[in-house]
Amino acid sequence: MPPSPASSLVILLVLLASSARALETHDERVTLTPLLDGSLALDFAFESSSTRDDARHRAKTSKTLASTLTTSDAASLEVWFGRGRWNARRWGTPPSTARAIGAEVIGRWRARALAGEGWRRATRTLGGTFCASLRAMDAGAVTTEPALGFRPWDGDERGRVGTVDEDVVKRASLPGEAVCVENLAPWLKQLPCRDRAGLAKALKTAHVVFGARHVTLGARMWMDGDTVRTEQTLMMVLRSDGDAFRGVMDLIKEAGANACVAADSSRVQIHDGDEVRTFDLSAANARALDAWAMRPVRRAPKLFIERFLTGTGNENGGIVIDVERNLEEKNAHASSPIRIRLFQPLPWFVRLYMHTLSVELDGEVVRGATEGIRYVPAKDRVRSSLLELQMVIPSNASTLRLSLDFDKGFLRSREFPPDANRGFDLPSARLDYFALEGDARPSSVYLNGLLLLLPTPDFSMVYNAVALAGSALSILVLTTIRSLTVREAWRDYKV
Repeated sequence: MPPSPASSLVILLVLLASSARALETHDERVTLTPLLDGSLALDFAFESSSTRDDARHRAKTSKTLASTLTTSDAASLEVWFGRGRWNARRWGTPPSTARAIGAEVIGRWRARALAGEGWRRATRTLGGTFCASLRAMDAGAVTTEPALGFRPWDGDERGRVGTVDEDVVKRASLPGEAVCVENLAPWLKQLPCRDRAGLAKALKTAHVVFGARHVTLGARMWMDGDTVRTEQTLMMVLRSDGDAFRGVMDLIKEAGANACVAADSSRVQIHDGDEVRTFDLSAANARALDAWAMRPVRRAPKLFIERFLTGTGNENGGIVIDVERNLEEKNAHASSPIRIRLFQPLPWFVRLYMHTLSVELDGEVVRGATEGIRYVPAKDRVRSSLLELQMVIPSNASTLRLSLDFDKGFLRSREFPPDANRGFDLPSARLDYFALEGDARPSSVYLNGLLLLLPTPDFSMVYNAVALAGSALSILVLTTIRSLTVREAWRDYKV
């Protein structure tokens, strides 16, 4: 008997729904990197994708993150939170880019006409989603437009490689933003199984995550044709002999039996030297993880970068960036020059003097060593300054020092934070470097944060003046009222 039209329609709708769901994917993995000091870096990654037309029926991709990307008309968006500094000399190269302390948002638009309103929508939506004060990034005083940084780069000396000239990149950071469980909880809510199943269950205990020596968590969204792709990552460093690490590893091993039903694949990767070994979450592989996770791996970076302030007093100072080639890497790649690209934003009250820029190689001042410099001067209370620099460290040079002098601006009393005498957090700089021989892609390093002390008025004097004026006024008023309301008949009355 042939099927009825109604049953055929039902079968067709079921097939269409199943095919739509088949277009949506979700993969999860964790990468374990043993470190030399007895610690271990765990890098969790959750990747999802769906078509733009499936916006109302997404089951694996976060609707909030996908809608934030589409409503802001952005080609890509990134939001990152950092807590604790990555110690490169002690831990080596991180499995993924270790972000700076605080909050950071990066956006890219195809046309400048979309960037202004799109940036405002993106920062406000992401701030509400992750419970962070990202709305402060609306102001131009903390927002910059990089021309070299945060763009695809293959190590070539040209400024833009693989990008469109009309692309507009906006970036802002809040180095004083406190990262806590209020940021982690909404981050977990964007996953299809949250922290109830799969690898994300290992992150359900907040004091384990924020008890780590370093934490980087964030989300990245971008358009790939008609496909919306999202990637949520969390990297943390735990001691391998601690209870926190053992608890996390037990939950990772249980992810095979308690898998996320939305995940198309769940796997564990372990760095073994320059190789990466992949394990599926089976019972046999779960027993083998402990042996591989305890093997220290030597993954030293090619460069060590430090940043610090110089000068004394409240009038002027300087900023210095030291780049030191790893001696072991230098011996192994003695003939390999390294091209670096520096991105350094500074608030408007740090007034740089570009004529004081000094470049030293192995302690000797070198003139004309830079391939290009882009400097955007600051405007008081309107725009921060931005310095972008590109140069090559020769193969026979071991150290590079960049130094600049600046003056400290004066702030109004209402522009100081409640803890005015603590100082002001300067935004982190970023340095991308590319070995011209042997590397396939550049490495990115966020420099350490800095605390700048500005000329600060004595706010206690304001309190003293208000207290003295209030006391004198109260005595005057009370005395006047008493004189006007006293009754002569009651003057000699005694109780």
